[in-house]
Amino acid sequence: MSTIILSPYALTFHIDELQSLNFSILKYVISFTLLCTVLAYFLYFKILQITGAGNLLICTIIIPPSAILLNAIILGENINFTELFGLTIILFGLIILDGCLIKKF
Repeated sequence: MSTIILSPYALTFHIDELQSLNFSILKYVISFTLLCTVLAYFLYFKILQITGAGNLLICTIIIPPSAILLNAIILGENINFTELFGLTIILFGLIILDGCLIKKF
């Protein structure tokens, strides 16, 4: 849906960039689409079935770390300090939301 909504904007203001796309860029776009979106939906509904809606909300928190790690692994991008700091905050947030650490005290 976002592609449909943003296509007129892209065709109006970024036509030069769209004309310079090559096959390898499109290959990565399609790969990320299939890998991230399709598998994410299967995972999303499986977690909903197993654990319920409460734990399902935690899954939305893992989207930024998975995007950063996939970019580093597949595209070879460097992970900088601010991304590591953000990943640390997300990790602590997941630990707090899980509640296992609080139950031990």
